[in-house]
Amino acid sequence: MKKSIIILTLVALAVSLAGCGSKTTSAELPDSKIEVTKDTPSWKNDKAKADLDWYINFDWFAQTWGNDVATKYITEDTGVNITYSSGSDDKLNTMMASGDLPDIITLEGTDPFVKEAEKFAIPLDELAKKYDPYFLDKAAKPGTLKFFTRDDGHIYGYPNSSNTNSDYEKGGIYGNEAFLVRKDIYEQLGKPDMTTPEGFISALEAAQKLAVKDETGKTVIPLGIPNFQKGNFDPNGIFNKTLADFIGVPVLTKDGKYYDRYTDADFQKWLKVIVDARQKGLTDRDMITMTKDDKNARLTNGSYFVYFSSDLNGEPDPLSMWTKEHPDKEYIAVNGPSSTIGNKTALPGTSIEGWTQTFITKNAKDPQKAMELVTYLVSEYGNNVMDFGREGETYTIKDGKPVLNPDLLELKQTDPASFEKKVGLTTHLWLQDSALLSRQMGISQFPKALQQPKKWTQDHVVPQFELASLDVYLSKESSRNKEKIDQNWSQTLAKILDAKSDSEIDQAMNEFIQYRKANGYDKLLEERNNQIAANKKKLE
Repeated sequence: MKKSIIILTLVALAVSLAGCGSKTTSAELPDSKIEVTKDTPSWKNDKAKADLDWYINFDWFAQTWGNDVATKYITEDTGVNITYSSGSDDKLNTMMASGDLPDIITLEGTDPFVKEAEKFAIPLDELAKKYDPYFLDKAAKPGTLKFFTRDDGHIYGYPNSSNTNSDYEKGGIYGNEAFLVRKDIYEQLGKPDMTTPEGFISALEAAQKLAVKDETGKTVIPLGIPNFQKGNFDPNGIFNKTLADFIGVPVLTKDGKYYDRYTDADFQKWLKVIVDARQKGLTDRDMITMTKDDKNARLTNGSYFVYFSSDLNGEPDPLSMWTKEHPDKEYIAVNGPSSTIGNKTALPGTSIEGWTQTFITKNAKDPQKAMELVTYLVSEYGNNVMDFGREGETYTIKDGKPVLNPDLLELKQTDPASFEKKVGLTTHLWLQDSALLSRQMGISQFPKALQQPKKWTQDHVVPQFELASLDVYLSKESSRNKEKIDQNWSQTLAKILDAKSDSEIDQAMNEFIQYRKANGYDKLLEERNNQIAANKKKLE
């Protein structure tokens, strides 16, 4: 059945891409309506208006354009009005197959369609030279442009949250993983050391003995982790990367090659510690099958003593709701599982590849206005409008930095959901420069419930640029094998987490190693190492 699904997916991809490429090419672009210059963004001189369609390939995305402060100002400046639409991969496949594409598309940077962007997108460098050279000369980051320039010399998509070496040197980069404890229980236990396997288990057992009740009257669960769900920051709870990051498992070998973190001895040791906790009834019984709503409900009700988060950015609402009602029982970040061999915790910050990529498609009704909008949103001025609004109306300048009006800042920090809906500032993410926002707004950009955990991550965050776009450009054979190996790893984890002994864990791992060996792992490794080498060259 799974083999059939994979084949159908690949067929759909091939058919869909066959539907692209029949629209505007670079050579057919209409002449610019204004005289352009690299010193002035074209939106300042082009007073024409345009209605454009922008598709976001996330089915959870539900924002509208024009109903919040941010988009109102952007339209006033650029003359561009946007109709947003969103969906999942099925909708994207259908659009690609029909060739009926919107003006602008935003995809996750790892989406398979990214690799074939030349079939549906107009190169941004060609658009910029014709309509808005300010994009290449001043708006976009030079390091990001270099990294996203492909072998054919073109740049097809531009990322959001692309952090370069320069951004890391300037500081203010935050991690997204944290080991959270309920403050009241943690203090009642005497702030136990949970960095060692022994201390970790001992603290969970002590918390269980306290038998503290949550908001629903149920006994607090000693350890919670995120739900297992494809598309999550860590699709297998904490077991793809978060646990390994905390215990400092390397991402590269000493000679700069891809490092197999799953078989690392220290990772295996801590994996068995968590299985031990599970065997002792110290974790969610439905850890593997629970939904995101289940997990959010437990956070909202204070149902965990420890919550090992793989995605702080995705959890502002449940943590804010709990903290607002129970400020003395808030979740705080502390040192969690640590290396037993002396490695330092190394949490990845946002890489140069960013999170998503945004493309102007060959169907764009008005490619000039689309390019002007992209330039605007990428520029520092556009980021200021997206994040702060308009000086004198929604923010003031203090010490050279924009500062939101107090009432707006209070709403953002205490009720992020309402802030997003009503105000929108800092929530239209698709071409946002998160490093610039961090330098301007610092820790206050986050809801109050996330501020202490985010601040904790600062001392542990590291760049991992060598791994950027690691699996985006795999061959079709290796892409198929990666999908099979990933599925097998998820199944292996389910076996491991339900194991009754260390020998059962070892057996499951050995079967996984044999499975991936039989399914093209050596070639996958070779291609990953080629991508790592290519990344290093672009980063020189």
